[in-house]
Amino acid sequence: MTRSASYHLVAAALLTTTAFVGAPAVADPCSSLSNLTLPEVTSIAATSIAANTFQPPGLAAPVPVAFCRVQITVQPQINIEVWLPPAASWNHRFQAEGGGGYAGVISYSALAAAVVGDAVTGQFATASTDTGHPSTGTANGQGGANGAQAGGGFALNPANDALNEGLIEDFASRSLHEMTLKAKALILAYYGEPQHYAYWNGCSTGGRQGWMEAQRFADDYDGILAGAPAFNWDRFIPAELWPELVMELDAEAPVSQTKLNAVNAAAVAACDGLDGVIDGVIDDPRQCRFNPHVLQCGRPGAPTDGTCLTEGEAKAVHQIWRGARGPDGGFLWYGLEPGASFAGLANSTPMSPPIALPFPITVDHWRLWIEQNPGFDWHTLSVASFAEGFRDSQQKFNEVIGTDNPDLSDFRRHGGKMITYHGWSDQLIFPRGSIDYFERVVAANGGLERTRDFDRLFMVSGMNHCRGGAGAVNFGQSGATPVSLDPEHDAILALQRWVEHGIAPDHLIATTDPQPLHALENPINPATFTRLLCPFPEIARYKGSGDPNSAANFVCTEEDR
Repeated sequence: MTRSASYHLVAAALLTTTAFVGAPAVADPCSSLSNLTLPEVTSIAATSIAANTFQPPGLAAPVPVAFCRVQITVQPQINIEVWLPPAASWNHRFQAEGGGGYAGVISYSALAAAVVGDAVTGQFATASTDTGHPSTGTANGQGGANGAQAGGGFALNPANDALNEGLIEDFASRSLHEMTLKAKALILAYYGEPQHYAYWNGCSTGGRQGWMEAQRFADDYDGILAGAPAFNWDRFIPAELWPELVMELDAEAPVSQTKLNAVNAAAVAACDGLDGVIDGVIDDPRQCRFNPHVLQCGRPGAPTDGTCLTEGEAKAVHQIWRGARGPDGGFLWYGLEPGASFAGLANSTPMSPPIALPFPITVDHWRLWIEQNPGFDWHTLSVASFAEGFRDSQQKFNEVIGTDNPDLSDFRRHGGKMITYHGWSDQLIFPRGSIDYFERVVAANGGLERTRDFDRLFMVSGMNHCRGGAGAVNFGQSGATPVSLDPEHDAILALQRWVEHGIAPDHLIATTDPQPLHALENPINPATFTRLLCPFPEIARYKGSGDPNSAANFVCTEEDR
């Protein structure tokens, strides 16, 4: 049974049972939460929500279960929502939900999924925060200030172009801890007992937020599920501009998306079979040695359909895959992987000639965070000034939001468990950044086996940012529906089993997107298939016999890289 199907079954069961419950003889325990006095809270409002009466922003239907909705504001402007299911339905777990991008909104869809729950886990007490600023609005401290394109304008005071350091800290860390403290206080007040277990669930910025909790507030959560984490923020965010810059410098214009799609198709054709299975997916892009210069116009075998590359275009693609470098060729940060869409970080308009469409989050970061100049034009960058700005970002923001401290000794002593996942075809956050951090964690925490006692990383072949893609990409992660509610197919249940029963996940089983979506994502292998996901550095390898579309015919093995 899928989580989506169980969502409706649990809701129906709750509606049936609550219909026979008489009116309480005492004051509504939900509304009484409005009278709580909590540190630094400037407003608190608690409202009993009946089933099917509240449709949150962005959701297609009302929440199908009853719950207590608590809205809190913490100084100076951190907005938090805590949703509490009825005591009889509560699973005695608290699950916080992460945000995305520059945040600025409550994650209503995630709150709804958690408070409804499923047939296995039941209903969570849950919480989300806007991290201390609204995503829109143009006044000081609002996401759209300073002409921001992606909500990052809160970081700069338009009156004097000074950084709003307090709001940056709220976004980076303080809002997360405050949300956790307030949610736990409300749980205790509402149910008369604390949660048995506390979990974090998030991807992208939500993944970084989970890691921030583990690094700085180790006692907040027992289990953390962190996807495509936006840690290393001070480095990977400025590096997201590199693809557009090298196209501008090397090709003197953006490379058309038609040509870039042809590049990826050629890379997949060249490297798909390296794992012994032709399935339309590059299993491990680190092994792909495809050279884009073979597509250069005039070379033997180059395309003749208009998608061949100029020398500058081929050089730009190489630079995009290699990653950001300084003027001396020295490493700055990682690049996109072969097989990952260029449309996220090397995007352009379909017109001829194309016009660059850089990722808005990195543009906001360069203009408002690094340069502190709303009029800054990224086209003026050279490789040398890019490297200078990159280092400036490190110096300014590593401590507050880098989220890259590998010392997890406090989290380990707390007994916390962490599952991280990252798609190899992530088009927005460079996957090798997750490997880089994991290897530093291993070095700082007593080696691989000791690290695996509390932290496991799963790299997902063919998965885009957080979800979707040509590979087997659904395993119950944030925003995805598992094909089966069990710890093999559902990462949330795998984490719960690890935390609550001490059974660490030695693998997960992922399934392709539902049809007909998967057939559109993977025309080479349009059939539904499953794959093993293995804890890094292990990888899944085909046994050599049996149906290659079944995870049962793969094994996790560790190979030298």
